[in-house]
Parts: sequence; structure tokens; C-alpha cells
Amino acid sequence: MLSFFLKTNEKTMNRIKDGLLVTISAVLITILFYKQTLGLNLLIFELFVLIWLYLTKQFQFKGKNQITSAAGILVTAFFTVIHHSLLSYIVNFSVFFIFTGVVIAPEIRSIFNSILLSITNSGASQIKFVRQLFKERKKKGLFYYLKKGRIFLIPMIIILFFIMMYCISSPKFNDIICGFLDFIGDTFNFLFSNVELSIIFTFLLGLVISNFIFNRVVENSIINNELLKSDTLFRLKLNSMRGFKILALKNEYHSAIFLFAALNILILLLNIIDIRYVWFDFEWKGEYLKQFVHTGTYFLIFAILISIVLVLYFFRNNLNFLTKNKWLKYLCYIWLFQNVILVISVSIRNLYYINHFALAYKRIAIIFFLGLVIYGLYTVFIKVRDQKSKFYLLRTNTFSLLVVLIFSTFFNWDRIIAKYNFRNSDKSFVHLDFLSGLSDSSLPYLDKPMSMLSKLDIKQEERYSFKSSSGSFESYYMSPENYFNEINFRKKLFKKRWESKGWLSWNLAEAEAYELLSH
Repeated sequence: MLSFFLKTNEKTMNRIKDGLLVTISAVLITILFYKQTLGLNLLIFELFVLIWLYLTKQFQFKGKNQITSAAGILVTAFFTVIHHSLLSYIVNFSVFFIFTGVVIAPEIRSIFNSILLSITNSGASQIKFVRQLFKERKKKGLFYYLKKGRIFLIPMIIILFFIMMYCISSPKFNDIICGFLDFIGDTFNFLFSNVELSIIFTFLLGLVISNFIFNRVVENSIINNELLKSDTLFRLKLNSMRGFKILALKNEYHSAIFLFAALNILILLLNIIDIRYVWFDFEWKGEYLKQFVHTGTYFLIFAILISIVLVLYFFRNNLNFLTKNKWLKYLCYIWLFQNVILVISVSIRNLYYINHFALAYKRIAIIFFLGLVIYGLYTVFIKVRDQKSKFYLLRTNTFSLLVVLIFSTFFNWDRIIAKYNFRNSDKSFVHLDFLSGLSDSSLPYLDKPMSMLSKLDIKQEERYSFKSSSGSFESYYMSPENYFNEINFRKKLFKKRWESKGWLSWNLAEAEAYELLSH
């Protein structure tokens, strides 16, 4: 009996402690973010979360996923303050989301499953909080008092009836009651007129975020499912109708040999053409390069991904263990190597595009994506050579994606784009429409005198032959005058906004931009 009481009391105390922590965290979020833009406040809050989880031993810097996700939060939070870019915030939130899944189950090996744990926790943690808030304990919870309150309903109706009768019969009584009701009404009006809904919304959002972090719910089915997974592929036993299954396996082997032999010939022809006409004999004649880069690149990337899927299909089960399957493996290795050459061709296309049309988000993203594809092809090679499982591919490639995303936040891409595009305006097309939409931190590098913009426009129109459908260069692209006016308008708006910010919204990128624009 005593042990039951102690266990019940311990659960109650833990529930109170969790609720108090969530409330304190929500209050902290309200203080840090109410009427503030993202800046130092994000770094402060995430440091608080990491320190608290570490001190309470809910998280330890052990294992690759734990170290990488925690370090990823610190690094990306740091670069949100340094660069204040949309990318840094998106990656930071993504890494924090993954980190929560890692905290829920540190034993999880796959980042993908950590994401699944975070997804299930997103809703389950809120439901858990609501249940804790309204849970009946010893029949004296909120619902208990609501049920008991029903006995006062009829007496209250009778009391209100007599108040109404007395007000009608006595003007003095009516004045006293009306004065009291007016006082109550004025008090409520004062309270609600001085309480902004935005602070309530911030607090409620803080509760949701705090529940997600501190009031975590474990989805055991995801953990149990991963515990059954292995990096190594195991041979499946062929018990029933063994002869038919072996025959089917050999038929699949012959089919795979034929397919990969034919595909290798096709991709060899494509690679020879690309090496000849893309690697060495490419000559730009002033055309837009849209089909050459956009359409061509997307289709080639799609073809590479399909190639990976084909390899995974044929090496999914017992074909890995078939005796004398070395020719299929050789054909597969050649196929993967030729896809690497295809990736190089795509990279060269993208470099031509950058060389003639300067930097843009997609062109930078393709570089990172192709790096991931090269690594993905390497892991597929390891899978075939060492008989690895699909789980191995999922685990290694999602981890590499996480690392690349974290690395991408090291740079202020808007500033890099602005500097590069204007610095190379003598040999690259300068798309003023695109540049005018870059972030405020790049404004000092977008701010150019009208004389320079006019000269640039003349050179650009002479160099580039493509026109809009109406035949007018200016009708499709932003004119220098419009660009100049847009940047000057943004400068004034940015200065005013920066001067009104509090210290919690401070970030280095905009602070530097403000200083440069003020001189």
C-alpha cells in the first residue's frame, strides 16, 4: 500500500514538475520573442534548452547522431546571428526538430527514424499536456468541480430572478446593482483593452514549442521497428517450391544482366557525346541556355536517381548471394561509374550557366545536391560490394544530408551572390529583378550608383541577344531606374526597421549592413 502511494505521489510530482517546466519555458519564449524579430533571442533560447537537457541528463554528447545534432543546433544558431539568412533559420529549425527525435530515443541509429519520432511527438506531446492539465485525480480535478457545480445552477437562476424583481420594485436598489455591474464591466473592458492578443498568441505558441521539447512522448513502435533493422543484408531461406524459386532467381539474374548491359551501352553513348560537346567543344553564342541547363540538368538528375533505384531493386534480396553473380556486379559497378561521369557532365553544365548567367539559389543548390548524389552512388557501390541493406543506405544518406545542410549555413549566400554577380558583370548576365529581392544584409552590396547601372545596362543589352516576347529588353527585365529606386526605398525601410529593433533581435549581418549604409 505504501509503495503504491509513493509511486502515485512520484507520478504526481513528475507531472507537476513537467507542467512547471513547460510553463516556465513558455514564459521565457514570450519574453524573448514577443514583438521581436529573430536574432540573439533564438540563440539564447536554444542554449537554455541544450544546457537544461544536459544538466538534467536527458541528453548526453554520446554517439554520432547526438553529437552531430547538438553541434548542428549550436553551429546553425550561431550562424543565424552572424548571417541572419532564411536558409540558416530553416536549417536551424530542421536540425532542432531532428535533435528532439534524437533526445526521445538516443539509441536510434537512423536520422530518418529520429524525424519520424519528432513527427509523432509533435501532436502526442500536446495531447499529453492537455490530459495532464485536465486529469481527474481522486475525483477532485476540474471535471469533478464542474459536475458538482451543476447543483448550484437552479439556485443561481432563482437568485437572478429575485434580483430582477427587486430592481424593478426599488429604483435605489436598481442603481446600486447597476453601478456594481457597470464597475465589473468597466474592469473587464480595461483588462481586455490593455491585454494584446499577440502576447497571448506568443505564450500559447511557446506552450506548444515547450511541450514538443520537454513533454516528449515516445512512439515505441518506431524504436522497435529499427531495432530489427541491420546494415548487413541476410539471405532469405527458400523453403516452399524451392526449385521454382531458384529458377525464378536465375531468370531475374539473366534479366538484370541484359538490362544493365544495354543501359551501359546507352549511357556510354550519352557520356561520349557529353564529353565531346559539353566538356571540350562547348561554345556559347549568347543564347539563354535554358534548355541546355535547366531542362537538361533536371532530366539527367532524374535519370541518375532512377539508375540508383534500378540497382536497389535488383540487389534487394537473394540476388546478392547467387553464386557466379560477379558479371552482374561488374556491370553494376560500370553503371555506377558511368553515372558519376554523368554527374560531372551536369556539374559542368551548371558551371557554364554560372559563368554566363552568374550565381542564383538553384545553381548553388545543384552543386550541393550533386555532391550528395556522388556520395549516394558511392554508398550504393558499398551496398552491392559488401551486401549491405536498404537501411544502411537510408541511415548513411540521411546523415550526410544533415551534415550538408549544417555546412550550407556557414555562408551568407545573399552577400556572396550580390558581390559575385556585380563583380563579374562584364562577363555574366546581371538579373536585376532577382538581385533586388535579396535579403537586407546584402543591401550595401546591391546599392550601386545610377551611372554604373546605366553603363551596365548598355553592355548587357549588347552582349545578350535574347529578348522578351515583345522584343523589348526592358519590358521583361527590371530597368536600372526601377532597380535604383527599389534599392533606395529598401534602404530607408531597413534603416527605420533596424533602429526600432531591441537587443534581443540583434544580428551581426544587419548590424554591419546598417553601419555600411550609414556612412
